[in-house]
Amino acid sequence: MIGDLTSTIPFKVPEVVPVARGVLRGFPNVRIETCDAKGTSGGYQICARQAINEKVAGVIQGFVTAQDQTALTKAGIPVVGVSDDTSPNSFPVSSSFALYVSLGVGLAKTGCTKLGIVYLDGSDFLIDYIKRGFESRGGKEVARAPVAANAADLAPAVAKLTGAGATCVAVSLVPSGAAQALTALRQSGRTLTIGGISAIFNEDLLSSLGSLADGLIVVDSQLNTHDTAAAGIAKVQADARAVDSRTKLTEQAVVAWIAARLVGSALRSTTGEVTPASLTAALNGLHDVDLAGVVPPWTSQPLDNPSFRRVFNHYGINYEISGGKAVRKGDFYDIAPILRTK
Repeated sequence: MIGDLTSTIPFKVPEVVPVARGVLRGFPNVRIETCDAKGTSGGYQICARQAINEKVAGVIQGFVTAQDQTALTKAGIPVVGVSDDTSPNSFPVSSSFALYVSLGVGLAKTGCTKLGIVYLDGSDFLIDYIKRGFESRGGKEVARAPVAANAADLAPAVAKLTGAGATCVAVSLVPSGAAQALTALRQSGRTLTIGGISAIFNEDLLSSLGSLADGLIVVDSQLNTHDTAAAGIAKVQADARAVDSRTKLTEQAVVAWIAARLVGSALRSTTGEVTPASLTAALNGLHDVDLAGVVPPWTSQPLDNPSFRRVFNHYGINYEISGGKAVRKGDFYDIAPILRTK
């Protein structure tokens, strides 16, 4: 297991370790080694070399700030969880690029037809994915407003979007900027549907926003941790707490749970010695794996578009924030037809 278990930045995911151990606790011959990438590129490469030197059969990867899988790809070691979308050894549970497509689709599903986007200056390549998703459902992007990372006043950006007639706004900023944008949008005097992805509007940010976040649309590619009535989320929590009762239930814990379940399914279909090659073959052969509804049944079927070839979880789901909690709005929707379009 590789992940930013500790980090100099606020985002770290120690919870991914007990989750994976809990899922695979029924495999007595499986030993799970862990490596802390510590939020740095150098730390990640140390972990990659450790995996290669120890001749591991595969890597379950939690969130990592810096990710260059070149060494693991060259060694043929499968990487499951937070991994890239194109490497032949990658089995990404969640794709950030695909999630931006889902954000566009998700906002269109609310009934909005005129989209504005406020985003971090220089990230147009991501914003184009939001536009692609939104316009695939018949809507139109009417304006986009880039803002600097240290922008103190987002009112001009908001005025640009509302002036163009936007009735919904996608927010793609770092969490602190997203909080500023939400405040400015609420103060605009316009009735707007506002949306973002769960990686930005995370639990910590939602908690700090309080009632200001009510009505916000949060788009995800797996069930939200607030969806506690869902059997799948209860299963994630039970597996994690079978190892450590203090495990925090987060989005990254859910991603690690899915990754470990996929590895477990692959191990059941592997005979003889488990090697990187045999585990990769088994992971590539997964078909209709039941993941307790946390995501739709998994099939490792590559997409035709080389930019998204290894995106196997090509689904989005909408949640609306109410009283600080995410409330599910509808079922999973499949964005594979959009991702197949070059």
